[in-house]
Amino acid sequence: MSDNWDSGTAQRNQGITLIAFLTALNISLIVFGVQTGFFLLLRNKLSRIFKPKTYLVPERERTESPPSSPWGLLSTLLRFRDREIIKKCGLDAYFFLRYLQTLLVIFIPMAVVIIPILVPVNYVGGLSRNFSTNSTDSSNEVNSTDPQGADYSDPSAPKSNITGLDTLAWGNVRKDQTNRYWAHLILAILVIIWVCGVFFTELRVYIKIRQDWLTSAEHRLRASATTVLVSGIPDKWLTEEALKGLFDVFPGGLRNVWLTRDLTHLLDKISKREQIHLQLEEAETELIRMAKKAQLKKREHDEKQARKASKSHRPTKGEKLERQKREDDAAKMQAEGGQGLSSGDRHEVPHNLGDAEAEVETGARRDSITRPSTGHSVAAGFSRLTEGIGKGVNVVGKTGQEIFGGARNITHGIDNQIETTNGFVAIGPPQGPSPAPPTRGSDRRRVQLPDDKDLPRPSTQSSNHPRGLGSDERVMGASSAQALHSHNGSTVSQDSMLKGESVEMRQFGNTTRRATGLDDTVLHETKRWYQFWKPPEGGYISPVPQGYEGDDFPFNKKEKTFLEKVKSFIPFLGGEELEPMEYPKAYNEEWKEDHDTGAEWEKWVKKSKRPTHRLAIFDWTPSWLPGLPFLNKKVDTIYWCRQELARLNLEIEMDQKNPERYPLMKSAFIQFNHQVAAHMACQSVIHHVPRHMAPRTVEISPDDVLWENMALSWWSEWLRTGLAVGVVVGMIILWAFPVAFTSSISQVSTLTDEFPWLSFIDKNKMIHNIVSGVAGVLPAVLLALLLWLVPILMGFLASFKGAKTGAQKSETVQKFYFAFLFVQVFLVVSLASGVLQTLENLASNPTGVADLLAENLPKAANYFFSYMILQALSVSSGTLLQIGALLNWYIIARIMNKTARNKWSTNTKLPEVNWGTYFPVYTNFACIALIYCVVAPIISIFAIITFSLLWLANRYSMIYVNRFTIDTGGVLYPQAINQTFTGLYVMELCLVGLFFLVRDQDGEVACAPQAIIMIVSIVLTAIYQLLLNKSFGPLFRYLPITFEDEAVLRDEAFQRAQDRRLGLAEDSDDDDKEGESRRGGDGNEGTSMDGTDDKTRRGNKFTNLKPVKGIVHASTWAARGGKSTYDRTFGIAGKGLEKVNKYREERRQKDLEAQRAIGEALYGGFHDEIEDLTPEERDVLVRRAFMHSALRAKRPTVWIPRDDLGVSDDEIKRTREFSEHIWISNEGTALDSKVRVVYGRAPPDFSELDIISL
Repeated sequence: MSDNWDSGTAQRNQGITLIAFLTALNISLIVFGVQTGFFLLLRNKLSRIFKPKTYLVPERERTESPPSSPWGLLSTLLRFRDREIIKKCGLDAYFFLRYLQTLLVIFIPMAVVIIPILVPVNYVGGLSRNFSTNSTDSSNEVNSTDPQGADYSDPSAPKSNITGLDTLAWGNVRKDQTNRYWAHLILAILVIIWVCGVFFTELRVYIKIRQDWLTSAEHRLRASATTVLVSGIPDKWLTEEALKGLFDVFPGGLRNVWLTRDLTHLLDKISKREQIHLQLEEAETELIRMAKKAQLKKREHDEKQARKASKSHRPTKGEKLERQKREDDAAKMQAEGGQGLSSGDRHEVPHNLGDAEAEVETGARRDSITRPSTGHSVAAGFSRLTEGIGKGVNVVGKTGQEIFGGARNITHGIDNQIETTNGFVAIGPPQGPSPAPPTRGSDRRRVQLPDDKDLPRPSTQSSNHPRGLGSDERVMGASSAQALHSHNGSTVSQDSMLKGESVEMRQFGNTTRRATGLDDTVLHETKRWYQFWKPPEGGYISPVPQGYEGDDFPFNKKEKTFLEKVKSFIPFLGGEELEPMEYPKAYNEEWKEDHDTGAEWEKWVKKSKRPTHRLAIFDWTPSWLPGLPFLNKKVDTIYWCRQELARLNLEIEMDQKNPERYPLMKSAFIQFNHQVAAHMACQSVIHHVPRHMAPRTVEISPDDVLWENMALSWWSEWLRTGLAVGVVVGMIILWAFPVAFTSSISQVSTLTDEFPWLSFIDKNKMIHNIVSGVAGVLPAVLLALLLWLVPILMGFLASFKGAKTGAQKSETVQKFYFAFLFVQVFLVVSLASGVLQTLENLASNPTGVADLLAENLPKAANYFFSYMILQALSVSSGTLLQIGALLNWYIIARIMNKTARNKWSTNTKLPEVNWGTYFPVYTNFACIALIYCVVAPIISIFAIITFSLLWLANRYSMIYVNRFTIDTGGVLYPQAINQTFTGLYVMELCLVGLFFLVRDQDGEVACAPQAIIMIVSIVLTAIYQLLLNKSFGPLFRYLPITFEDEAVLRDEAFQRAQDRRLGLAEDSDDDDKEGESRRGGDGNEGTSMDGTDDKTRRGNKFTNLKPVKGIVHASTWAARGGKSTYDRTFGIAGKGLEKVNKYREERRQKDLEAQRAIGEALYGGFHDEIEDLTPEERDVLVRRAFMHSALRAKRPTVWIPRDDLGVSDDEIKRTREFSEHIWISNEGTALDSKVRVVYGRAPPDFSELDIISL
C-alpha cells in the first residue's frame, strides 16, 4: 500500500458495502453459534475447564456450581449479587464488569433518543436512498466529492455514491437542508452532558465502594492495608532506627520495618538454579521412563517367546485390560500412600506458623525446629500435603494419635483418571472411622504458634546501625518498649509478648533523639558575605535522624575511589561490587561418571541414549537457543545438572546467611499498626528536601512486589521510563503501516483503482460480491492477529520501566496499551490515506486536525460496524468456550507435561486476567462508539450488542473460571473513565471540522455557529474533567480520616465474632440464636443443584463441612463404590440404553470427583482466610512475607517418579553420594501401565503458607 495516497481518492469511494457488512455479520453469527453450542454441551462435563472455581480455589473464593440448564445459568448470572463478586473475585473484576455495565447505561438511553431523531433527519429527503447497491444518484443537484456530502465546493467533481448504511449517517444531508445540523448539535451537547453526568456518579460510587472495601474488617487485617513502600530515602535516614523515629509520629506507631537490599546477584543465581532444577527433573524423569519402557518391551518379548515354547494362545483383550488395571491400581496406591525415598531435605520449607516463626527469627538454617520425616508423622499446625492430602484422608501420626482430615470419603478405586486429571490420582479411603466434623476450635489442620518462650525476642545484634533506642530516650505519648531490629529488616515490639494484648493493638508513641541541650539544635556556622546560598546565622540545623553519630553514620562504609564514583553514575554500569566470598566444594570431586557402573539404569538403557544437551558459550546466552555441533560442548544432562545444582544450592544458602554483603537500596517497607497512619504517611510531606522519600505507595501486597525492580535507583527509573516511552511511540508509528494495510483491504473500489491488474474484480459481479464479503471479515481478523503480540511487549516495557508492584505495572500497561490501541485500531484505520502524509500535514498545519478528522472519520464508520460486531460475537463466545484452556489441557499438556511437577502445575493453576491489557480493549470500543454516536447514530445499536454480550461472557468467566490472586483495589477503573473522555474530545473535534466543512447552496460555510458552540464545549469538557479529577483524585487511592472511628467499631465487633468462631471466647445463648438466625432462620440448609452446601458462601466453613462439594446430583459414584468391575465397563452397554446412560453418568461423576479431589487435596481444611488466624499468627506471616523473596527462596526438590525397577531409588542414592546439597525425592509418585507419571500429592517443596492471601 502506498503511503502517499491522495485523500481525495479515498473520499470519492465508499468504505465498505452493505454486502461486506452482512457477510461479516453472518460469519460472526456462525462463529458465535458454534462456540456457544460447544460451551453449552461441554460445560457440565469438564468442570476443570468451565467451572474450576467451584472447587479448585481456596474455600473463601469458591462459588456454587451453576445450574445445568442454559436458562438457569443465565438466571444465575443475572441474579449473582455484586457483593459476592467483590468478595470472591475482588474489586478489579467487579469494576471491570461495572465498566461494561456503565457503558450500557450510557448507550441504551442514547440509542433510544438519538436514533429516532437523527436517522430520519439523515435519511428522509437526503442525497441518496439507495440502501443496498453502489449505484450513483442521478440528481443534477448533487455534487459531492465526499460520500457523506461534507464538501460542496467543487461542482466539477463526480456525483455522490452514498449507499448502504451511509444513507443513515451524517453525509446524507442535502446542502439545501443544512438547518438539520442543529439537531446534530443539540444531541451532541446532550451526549456530552449525559456522559459527563454518568462519569461523575460512577466516580462517586467507585469511591464509596473502595472506601467500604478498604475499611472492612477483613481487609484491615491484611498487611497491604497498613504497609507503605517508601522510595528515595537519603543515606542519612536509611536505617531502621531512623525510620522508626521518623514515622512513629503517626497514630499507633510502627509494627515492622523492612529495608530493601540490592539482591540482584542472588536473584540471578536463584533464577538460574530454577532452570537447572527443572532441567534435571525432566532428564531424570525421562531416564526412568526410558528404563521402564525398555523393561515392558523386554517383558513382552519374553512372554512372546514363552508362548511360542509352550504353544499357548495370546492373551485376550480382557486379560490385557485386567493386567493394565492391576498395574494402574498399584501405581495409584503407591502415589496415594506417599511412600518413597528422599535425600537432601533440610526441612526448610515452612508448612506451619512455627516454621514461619523460625524463618523470620533466624533467616538461615532452621535446625532448632525438629520436624518429622515425610510419610511417618504429622507436624503441628498446617497438616503437610506430603503426609496426607486434603480433607479426604485421615492422616495418622507415627503414634497413631494425631488424626486430621474431615468427613470426606473419596473412593479408592477411581479408574481412568489420567486423561481427566492430568496424572493426579484420587485419595485413598481412610484407615479408620471418620471423626465428626471439626469446629473452629478443633485441631483440624489448625495453625499453631510456638510457646511464649519460642516467640521471637528482640535481637541484640545490629547490622546497619550502631545502637538501638536507649532506655533513657524520651517518649511522647503512650510509653512503648522499642525493639531492636535484626539484620533481616523485621522488628517485633516486646509488647507483642505481653499477655492479654494482641499484636495489632499495641500503642506506640513519638520518640525523639537524645539531645544534651538547645545548643545541639542550633546552627552555629558563620556565614561569609558572599555565601548567598546559605541561610542567616542562628537558624536550626537540618533534622537529624535518631541514632545519628557523625560522618560515618549509618553504614561505616569505606570511602569510594574516584573510579568507583564515576562508575556509579554511569547508567546500567554502576552499583557496588560485592565482597568476594569463598564457597566450599558442593559435591564430591572424586565422584566421576564412571562411578555409575552397576547403576540400575544401565540394565535397560544404553549410555548413548541418556539425556544430553549442549552448553551455551556465554552466560548471557538465552537458554532457548539451540546448541550447534563443534561449537557448543555436548554434556550429559543429569551429570552436569547435578553438579551445577549442588553448587548453586550451596552458594545461595551461604549468600542468604550473609545478606549484609549486599548494599542497602534507598527504599523500605514500613508497616504501621493503624490503617489511618499508613494513609496519612502517604499524603504527608515527609522530608524537608524535594524529591526525597517519595514516592510513597500504600496498599502493597507482599505477593504483588516485583523484587527484581526494587534495586533500581531513581535516575535508572527515569532513563528506563524515557526508553520505554520512546519504544511505545516507535511501536505506535511503525505498527501503523501493517494496520493501515488491513484497513485498505476493506476498500475494494480503492484497491481496484490503485492497482489496475485488480480490475477483473469489478467486471464480474459474483467475484465482486465474494471479494466484498471477504473484505468485511479479513481486515478484522488480520488486525486481531497483529494486536496479539502487543500486550506481551507492553508488559515487558512496564517491568523494564521500573514498576515496583504488579499494580503499578498494570497501571502503566493500561496507559501504554490504550494509547497504542486508540491510534492503531481507530486513528490509523480511519486515516488510511497515509501515516507519514498525515503526520506531515499535521506538522505543517497543526490547526487542521479538526478538518483532517472530519474528512476521514465518517467514511470509516462501516468498517467499525463490522469490527465491533465481529469482536462482540466471536470474543464473547470464545471467552465462554475457553479455547486456550481446552488446547492447553488436551493437546499442549499431553505433549509437554512429562514430569509430576508439570502435571501438578497444570492441574492447579487457573487462568488469570491481566487487567492492564484487558481494560484498554473495551475502553477503545467505548471511545469508537462515542465518536460515531452522532455522525453514524446506528453505532449505538452495535455498542449495546457488543457490551451486553461481553458483559455476560466476562461475568461468567469472572465468577466460575478466572482466579484473581492479586487485586489492585480497582485503581484502574477511574483511569479507564478518564481514558473514555478521549472519545468525547475526538467526537467534538470531528464535529467542529464537519460543521466548518458544511456548505450551503452558495458555497458559503453554513454551520459556523454550531462549530463555535462545539469549540466552547471542548473547553468546558476539559475544564470539567480537570475539576473532576482534582476533586476526586485524592480519594481514588487514600482514605479520609472520617472513616477511622467507624472502622474501629467494626473491627471490635468483628474481633469478638472471630474470638467466638475460633473458640477463644464462649458463646452465649443469645449469640447462638443470633448466629442461627444469620445462617438461615429456620435451620434448613440451602443446597445448590450440584449438592454444594449453600453455607459455603456465608458462615462458618469449618462447622459446615460437607463431603466432596460440587458433585452434580446427589447420587455419586463414591456411594456406588461396591459395584462390580463388570458394572463399570462398557460391556453393560449391551443390556440396554438405560444402563448405558447410567454408566455414562456414573463415569462423568467419577471424573468430576477425581477433578474435585485435587481442589480438596490442595485447599481443603486449611485456615486459608487471614481472618481465621489470631493476631499473633497474622503478624508472623506478615513478617515472613515482606522479607525479600531472594532471602525466602528454599532449596527446590528434584521430584521424580518412583518405579518398580528401582531406577528412581538408585538415582536418589547416587545423588546423595554425589552431594548432600541436592534435595531429590520420589515420594507420592509412580508410573502407570502406560509409563505415564502419576502423583497423589503436592511437590515436597510446596509451602501451604503460600495459599494464604496477605
